[in-house]
Amino acid sequence: MLAGSTVRAESSPSLANHSYSNLRPNLIDRGDIAPNAQGELVFTRDTAFNSPSAAAVAVLGRSANGRTTWKVAGSDTDYGEWADGHPSVPKPAFTDVEPLEATWKPFFHELAVKLLDFETSQPELIEVLRAAGIAINHDEGEPLDQIDPFTFFSLILKHTSDVTALPLFAKVGASLGLTSPAPTNLVGVPWSNPMNAWFFAYRSVRQPEDGPTLWRLAQQAVAGELDAQTFAEALAIRQVALPKLTQGLFWLNPERFLTLNGVNVPYLQERGIRRAGQVQTLAEYESVMQAAAQINPDFAALSNSAWLISQQGAQTARLSENGAFPFAQFREEALRYSTDKVKGNLVLDKKYAPLLLEIMGGDWKALSPARSPYSGREQVAVKVALGGGVKADGASFGRALLFGELGGFEYVSFPAGLTLEVGLPDGKGDGPRRALADAQLRSVLLSALTVPLPTSSPATLTLNTDFGALKLLPLQEDQAEEVEGTLDRYAQGFSKSRRLRVGVSLAPQELEGENFPALLEAVLSYLDDLTGVLERLERTPDVVPDDQDTIQVPGQVEARPLAGFTPAPGVPLNQILYGPPGTGKTYRAIDDALVILDPATLKDYPGPTGRAARKERYDQLVQEGRISFVTFHQSFGYEDFIEGIKPVMQNGQLSYELQDGVFLAAVRAAGGDLSTLKSAPTLQEPTVQVRPDAQVWRIYIDGTTPISQLRDRSIMRGEIRVGSWGGAVQDLTGKPYDSLSEQKILFRDGIRIGDLILLATGANRIGGIGVVSGEYSFNPSEPLFATDYAHARSVRWLATDLSLSAQDVTGKTFSQQTIQRVKGVTPAQILALLPHALSGATGQVLQAHVLIIDEINRGNIAKIFGELITLLESGKRAGMAEALTATLPLSRRPLSVPQSLYVLGTMNTADRSLTLLDAALRRRFSFRPVWPEPQVLPTLTFADNEALDLRKFLYAINERIERLLSREQVIGHAYLLGLPATLAGVASAVRERILPLLEEYFFEDWSKIREVLADESKELEHQFIHRSESGGEVRYRLNEAAFGAVEAFSGVYAGVAEKDFPFGA
Repeated sequence: MLAGSTVRAESSPSLANHSYSNLRPNLIDRGDIAPNAQGELVFTRDTAFNSPSAAAVAVLGRSANGRTTWKVAGSDTDYGEWADGHPSVPKPAFTDVEPLEATWKPFFHELAVKLLDFETSQPELIEVLRAAGIAINHDEGEPLDQIDPFTFFSLILKHTSDVTALPLFAKVGASLGLTSPAPTNLVGVPWSNPMNAWFFAYRSVRQPEDGPTLWRLAQQAVAGELDAQTFAEALAIRQVALPKLTQGLFWLNPERFLTLNGVNVPYLQERGIRRAGQVQTLAEYESVMQAAAQINPDFAALSNSAWLISQQGAQTARLSENGAFPFAQFREEALRYSTDKVKGNLVLDKKYAPLLLEIMGGDWKALSPARSPYSGREQVAVKVALGGGVKADGASFGRALLFGELGGFEYVSFPAGLTLEVGLPDGKGDGPRRALADAQLRSVLLSALTVPLPTSSPATLTLNTDFGALKLLPLQEDQAEEVEGTLDRYAQGFSKSRRLRVGVSLAPQELEGENFPALLEAVLSYLDDLTGVLERLERTPDVVPDDQDTIQVPGQVEARPLAGFTPAPGVPLNQILYGPPGTGKTYRAIDDALVILDPATLKDYPGPTGRAARKERYDQLVQEGRISFVTFHQSFGYEDFIEGIKPVMQNGQLSYELQDGVFLAAVRAAGGDLSTLKSAPTLQEPTVQVRPDAQVWRIYIDGTTPISQLRDRSIMRGEIRVGSWGGAVQDLTGKPYDSLSEQKILFRDGIRIGDLILLATGANRIGGIGVVSGEYSFNPSEPLFATDYAHARSVRWLATDLSLSAQDVTGKTFSQQTIQRVKGVTPAQILALLPHALSGATGQVLQAHVLIIDEINRGNIAKIFGELITLLESGKRAGMAEALTATLPLSRRPLSVPQSLYVLGTMNTADRSLTLLDAALRRRFSFRPVWPEPQVLPTLTFADNEALDLRKFLYAINERIERLLSREQVIGHAYLLGLPATLAGVASAVRERILPLLEEYFFEDWSKIREVLADESKELEHQFIHRSESGGEVRYRLNEAAFGAVEAFSGVYAGVAEKDFPFGA
């Protein structure tokens, strides 16, 4: 600045948190700025600044972008242009470029030269990377079979730290036989974007010439001379832009080429290189590099200095002293990344997301603020979650978005400032619409939507384009009629999108005002109450319309309707929960079974507090025969699952019987049309005559359980049996009436020989008819009856294996009592109906049944399932248009799987010894992942206020396992649940459960296990595994003392920044 230039008298309060906050006070203290005779602040001497932004801040006393703030003749200009037009302006001497010790340069050069030998053998390069432990994604389901030198470097440098990348370079160098020493640091090397590491697109959109172009450019880069056409063609490749391309050129030849990314470009522009961010041709690139060489010809040192400058003031943002949000500072920093938005979003998220989470924290009933970085390339934005994601199922949606300028996001324009959104997620689902049929709930929602807010603009409501053009409907009292009409259209839009969004925006002046904290609290309270209402809507189960269209093969016949059975809406008939061990797959299967059989219980008892009630209902359904559970293992076979010949003892003699397996029992419980192994029901002539005055009795054996061993065995023995109704199991013979219950009296004395017995299997279902043939007896001789059901009466069964309607036979349904006299009907009437009823006795009533197969891939799948591989498919089930029937090989019975049978499997993805599901079976199942949930774990506090955050402990371990191995082998949260809440309890779990698992994962590679446990970064005494060398041999031993130190456990996550955890503090 020239002497005499005026300076603003007072600084803005927002400057207090700026990186240049001390600049003006220092200039005033030195006398460079002082009042003149008129009392105005002016520069007393010519003063040089190291950037135009620094000069602008000094003059204006507020945050300012010096590249755009300068005005010449009423129009914007940048500092370089202005300086070029004023030769008298002193050119500042930039002293921030330090010499750099780049140990990586010789190695990079030799590696680049070596890679050029593999153009015709690219798969070999891919194997070199894989052998070094670098994960390489599939190319749209197929193994990647092409690569180039730029992508090779990028796949290593996507591991964005020296700790992880340096060993990879060492392994690659050894594999390729390089003679240059492996680098000891990567100072000045730009990292690649882990989410966009390839220099080419996926195979479906990749052009045939992309690969050859990259190889041609690589050869030119190593030689140091680029061809303009090749440069232009490479720049036009999908997935490649100027920052990425110049970054790759720098890796291959750092002495010749300069990276023009979001770090270097602002640095160069502040030093007068005006068009560093607008390069489009090789000539322009060469021009920028020539100018940059005047600052420092060592481009690696220049890049390192640019990075150091960019980190100044990059600490977490803070509110001003009066509580205002630093929006002007955010806007200025966002502008710096206009040419590299992906990089900008990563940097700004680290700085501003922690502040947003801090100020949005509170005791909310429904909102759940959490890290959720925006990594898109469309605009610069900071995003945090307030609830579930845009496609979350079973949860409300919520997020907050910070924009520096007006921008588009998911087809909606967002203003500059902070916008908070909640709503129902995307996708199909009519549960919320069904809920809105309740007038009271609709009124509650309408009231929650139209609560007045103290913000400058009202909240807005928007639906999906299924309901017409997108419209932001203001939620104001004078708009209540239109809001109500919009809700009506939404409620009637069955089969349309479930999406519903409510947003509130805080303008820049509101963010920077002193009233910002109060405004934000009002908005969050409004959204919290609204989210609570929306969650009530979301918990309502869907109903699939009867007339829903399906995709059919031309000429396909219509499916036959299912009598009396409605499938659970939106639930696949065959599904598998898969994931690493300990993630709660079996735990979750209980809730999934209730989704099918009793969704009302899920709705009435949600969340962790309702788990006990849900488990109790699950146990009831198991007792009722609505759920079957089996665990596969390597000895489990077809004869256990379908049918098989089993040895049995009868009258002291060994014989063999053909018995149904678990699956056929489940088919029968679901109402499948499957005959028993006995002959079809026929009417037997009673050897015991029905008395003329006989009564008709109804009895349950083992309740209404569809499949009951007690009932089957009683029928086989020619008996009816009852339990002791919770009392002692003792003989009732001779007991006085005053010591017996009414039910015991009826069974012992009320039922007489010659009475007719109806065996009930449900309130409206008769499974057998017989005549009582014997007096009461107490017979616990068989183990099955020893603990209960020892009370027996002999019966001559006239017909069994029935499924008759009680309403049709007796004119009424049955009560829940074990024994009941059926009034108003005589034995003669029932016997007269029996022959006609037997003609349809094999008909079954379909009811939903869930077969849970735990560890489904632990058995020999093809051997166990046999012909079911075809019959399980939903389109091949009974009643469907393409239904199939198979003949069982042993019993020769026809089998067709009913649509009422749901198969729910669980699968461990980490165990290398398990059988992989073959393609035929995999195609017939829907797969749902279940990942670890570290957020459910607690923070333990010990003596001296030492704390151990188990969430962070598990998260840090899994992040390293995922990087070193894969996501399929992370550790589930269940490994740290159910422990004593003590350090000893945690230590026991780590020593006895987690460490053995890590040994298996890493094939006892203890160096990797030490890396997972962060032992290298801990004091020796706190390392779980000690490493020592003796005679050139490396040895590892367990440090038992570490398991008694909290620091050993907290040290696992001590090196992870707080902002990098995906949950709050």
